[in-house]
Amino acid sequence: MKKTATALLSICLSLTLVLTGCSKAGNANNETTPSPTAAAGSGDTGANTATASEPGWTSNTAPATLSWYVGVPGYSKKWDAQNNYVDKLITGETGVSVDYVLAGNDVNSEFNVMMATGNLPDIITLDRWNSNSLIQTLMSSGTVAPLNKLMEEYDPYLTTILPPSMVDWYTQPDGNLYSIPNYYVSPEMLDQYPGVKKFYNERSNGQILVRQDIMNDLGITMEDLQQEDSLIAALKKVKAAGVKYNGMDIIPVYLDDKDKYINDSLGVLSGSFGAVSETEDGSYSDVRRTSEFKNVLKFVNRLYSEDLLSLENFTSDHNQIAEKMTQGSIFMKIGSYADYKDPVNNLYQADKEAKYVTVDAIQSKEGTLPQYGRSLNKGWTLTFINKKSKQQDRAIQFLEYLYSEHGQTVNSFGKEGETFTVTADGKYKLNSDIEEAINKDWNAASKKWGFDSIWWMVNEVWLKDVKEAEKTEQTEYMDKLFSGTAKYMFSNDVMDSGNLFDAYEPGSKEANAEAKINVYWAQVVPKIIFAKSDAEFESVYTEALATLDKLGLKDIEAAKNARVQELKEATGTKLVSPKYTGTYQ
Repeated sequence: MKKTATALLSICLSLTLVLTGCSKAGNANNETTPSPTAAAGSGDTGANTATASEPGWTSNTAPATLSWYVGVPGYSKKWDAQNNYVDKLITGETGVSVDYVLAGNDVNSEFNVMMATGNLPDIITLDRWNSNSLIQTLMSSGTVAPLNKLMEEYDPYLTTILPPSMVDWYTQPDGNLYSIPNYYVSPEMLDQYPGVKKFYNERSNGQILVRQDIMNDLGITMEDLQQEDSLIAALKKVKAAGVKYNGMDIIPVYLDDKDKYINDSLGVLSGSFGAVSETEDGSYSDVRRTSEFKNVLKFVNRLYSEDLLSLENFTSDHNQIAEKMTQGSIFMKIGSYADYKDPVNNLYQADKEAKYVTVDAIQSKEGTLPQYGRSLNKGWTLTFINKKSKQQDRAIQFLEYLYSEHGQTVNSFGKEGETFTVTADGKYKLNSDIEEAINKDWNAASKKWGFDSIWWMVNEVWLKDVKEAEKTEQTEYMDKLFSGTAKYMFSNDVMDSGNLFDAYEPGSKEANAEAKINVYWAQVVPKIIFAKSDAEFESVYTEALATLDKLGLKDIEAAKNARVQELKEATGTKLVSPKYTGTYQ
């Protein structure tokens, strides 16, 4: 898929960084760092002997130090091959030590200074969501090396282990591949590791959760909750019954917090009501224009008007809502399950009967087909090699080492028979004493062992396939809640809004319009939801759409549609929404 625009695409991924510490900056052009030729002492870097049948890193394991900039605030790893088990193992095998150059809070400004001064390290990792402009500048300015050429010269083996779809997705219009993403999920990897295919095809953060125990007590059925009118009646039943749990009044329904309910909760309801951003001819159109999304807003307005949805919901932060869920006072929660997994788990730990189940969809009274778009993750960060690095050969070979199954094993588990065992069914299991140390004091264990401390080449599909899953009644209960919408999911890579964030350049008129629209939309949605009559709702909603157009929504749609048509042409896709295809895929 050789694209005519920068191929930096993704779905939103939520990762929590719980790290401490800092490190000094490094310089790829530091003359004191031995070059591969000097280190090897033979004048042969391995370029002439590298083959696709043998890992490139094995051709030269002489000592070398690679500087590596990580443009993700919060990452704080320091290489310690003396005391850290994983670092010691990697350096012992490859000869490579890493001098991490760690980001401050303002990555973009910081990195612009580094570029202006030419003080760039051997390897560069940037968050492709938050540093898109920098990434495009790196590639267009010739600052980073084409990895395809480095692989051809120094490490042909890497070409055999990178998923073809990954290479295709990130190959630029000039025919070069400049970066390798982490956490990339490809169809061929799911075929290669079928044990985790269901996990990726059926899993979603957005869910409609409801308390099974309260349903049973009040005689509410799942069918009652799957239709708009009968759901309203069921929520009224909860409110009228005056149900209490541990002395707390049960609240009929809650959305996500004041900062996330518009995207997350309304997003779940959009899929539930069948709102899609695809038109009948396959074009992109902002989902807010659809009648289905208008019905979502009407539904939430109805919840508020009938006193089922509290005003407090729209002023609460995440912690306040999480506390209510931990206390067991929320009957139905619509929005992100991932953000509230801990309080769901805490409630279950306190009372095994206080369990949530999922509602696959609340179908609107218009009878539209539920449609939840699923998009495979195209990565979190992108890793590049500095074109001026004097150690390009060792850099590409080191990335190959880390991306390979062997390197993944070392990073996540260590050495078989020493720190982990392989079970009868082929799963990797850390030694019990190490697991106990990690559970007791993560920071201390991380400093000693270093497992999973190098995230920038992680192949999550492989990792999930080999890692022994902890299967208990609790973990199965918690995991099942991620799959409630699976029945109505469809593949939406080419239409997903997260995959269109590079449809226009940062600083463009479209980007500026989108920034203004986001501010306006956050202000106007509450006015629509809190409308006191149908007439007021219609007036505010109509004015809102007109204002979106005045602010530049049509220009945004045109740019995104161009991107969509490019992706559709490249993938041979015409229509993706079940609304038009009639099938969930």
